[in-house]
Formats: sequence, structure tokens, C-alpha cells
Amino acid sequence: MPEIILAIVLLGILVTFHELGHFLAGRNAGVYIHEFAIGMGPVLFSWQGGETKYTIRMIPLGGFNRFAGEDARDKEDDEGLPLNRLLSSLSPGKRAGIIFAGPLANLLIAAFAFFIVFSIVGIYMPTTTIAEVMPGYPADFAGIRPGDKVLAINETPIQSWEDLTSAIRPSSGQTISLTLERDEKQIEVPMVPIEMGGAGVIGIRPTSTLERMNPVLGLYQGVKETLLVSSMWIQGIIGMLAGTVAPEVTGPIGITQILGEAARTGPGELAYLFGALSANLGLINLLPIPALDGSRLIFLAVEKLRGKPLDPEKESLVHFIGFFLLISVFVFVSYKDILRLVR
Repeated sequence: MPEIILAIVLLGILVTFHELGHFLAGRNAGVYIHEFAIGMGPVLFSWQGGETKYTIRMIPLGGFNRFAGEDARDKEDDEGLPLNRLLSSLSPGKRAGIIFAGPLANLLIAAFAFFIVFSIVGIYMPTTTIAEVMPGYPADFAGIRPGDKVLAINETPIQSWEDLTSAIRPSSGQTISLTLERDEKQIEVPMVPIEMGGAGVIGIRPTSTLERMNPVLGLYQGVKETLLVSSMWIQGIIGMLAGTVAPEVTGPIGITQILGEAARTGPGELAYLFGALSANLGLINLLPIPALDGSRLIFLAVEKLRGKPLDPEKESLVHFIGFFLLISVFVFVSYKDILRLVR
């Protein structure tokens, strides 16, 4: 039960920021917004804030902004509004900006979540002090002990675990000399790394220490991590389309389980997963699938090329069919998640 509540809250936050991105961009463009909704289905709570009605709906899946002039089925609600307050009166470029603002908000939230991980929660970084020596490996035969600190390899100073692995990786089959600090004394230990997976290894594991980046570096790293996660997601989609990667989709039930496991592991893991989910939500919405932001951007691109808008009723029908298909996929994926849990 706690996992379900956690998933509903976190996914609700992601959806809220996504829709808030659309909302703020629409407000900035002067568009009249009939409703700002979180969730789908029957209304649980609602309140009027100025010209916009805010609602919380029963099904914690998605959300929407009901812009004036967006849907041909809302003509009656749009009557009497100034033409410049209608979404349809804006240029394709301005409408595209409003649509893109939703996914952009999710990417910004992802960067902020990663910033929290790097600068507030902190991450465990490997050091050059040895925590474990694996039996039967070169380090074991050479007499290296837990607690030894690697100062240099072949007289080249070692400042980080990355320096250490970079020096050992290309040295399989070659004699190397490690300068170690042991009991406040320096000793030289020769050994020959063995090859595993095309790289040299000596069989040691490092100690780790919790480190926090300064806010500027943490923010930079947060943006960098968002780009990395996004790149990996795009590569995965391309791989699935090309048939080189096995299709793997997780629905809300699977996400609930993953979030619960991350919460039990620690706040850092939960914050990182939240950031990754936010980035994925933003990117998923940019896919050219009817009812998603990506398809709306394609319709706007076609309108720009044609020099005139498409039939709004036909476009609404396409998005309605797309929404029905998305719900069908949601049910199927949820069914597969349940099967995985009971096996």
C-alpha cells in the first residue's frame, strides 16, 4: 500500500509539472484556459481560480489543459471570447511553443532531481583505498591487503579510482608496479594484471565515500545527466525499432514496484529514479503518436507547410482514436506487469 501511494504521488507530481508547462506557456501567450486537470475520468475536487477551473480527477493517469479554441467540440464554451484569446488564433510557431513546454518542463524537473542527488543527497564515489582483495587474483598473490591506498602506478600518481582503472586496463600480461601506502609507510608491489573481457584486472574493490558537489557543479552535472538519460532512452527506442533491442515496457504497476524498491534503498536512489522517470515522460510525449504532444507538433508542421490549418474536427478525431489506443496499451502493459509479479 505505501508503494502505491508513493507511486501515485510521484507520478502525479510529474504529470502536474508537465501540464503546468503547457499552462504557463498558454497563459504567457494570452490563451484562455477553461480547465487545468490532473487525472482523468470523473471529477473528485474542483475549484475556480479566476477564469480557469482546476480539477482533480478520479483516475491518477495523465492530465490535460482545456484551451479555448483547441477542440472543435468546445465551440459553445468558446463563444463570446475574443479571437486573440483562442489557441487556434495563434501562429503555428506559438502553438508549438505551448505544446513543447510540457515535455520541456519534465526535462527541467529531471535536471533538478539529478541536482538534488549530486549536491544535496550526495553520491558515493570510489576512492583509491582498497576495501576488498579478491582471492586468486594478481592483487591477492602480490600480498595487497584491504586498507592499502594506491598512490601511484609505474611512478605515475593516482588521484582517483578512474585513474587507477585507466592505468590497469591496458596492462594485461605486463608487469606493473603499484606504490601503496600501508601503516603510514610506502611500499612497492609488482604484479601482472590478467585479462578479463578485453581489459586488465588485478582483483580489487575500492572503498567509497559520500561526496556532495557544489551547487553550480551539481546543476551542471544534473543537466548533463538529463542529456545522458535522454540519449540512452532514444538509443533504446531506435534499437527496439531496428530489432536489435528486445522490447521492454513497464506500466504503472511495474513502476510502482520499482519506486518502492528505490524508496527502501535510500533517498538518493529514489530522487535519481524520479529524475529518470521525468525525463522519460517528457520524451515519450514527444513521440509522433496521436494524442501525444509529438503528434500535435507534426500536425502544426504540416499546417505550416500547407499554409492553412487542417480540419479541426478530423484532427480531434485522430487524437481521440490515439487516446483510445493509448488506454488499450496501458491496460495490456498493466496486465503484463501483473503476470510478472505473480510468477
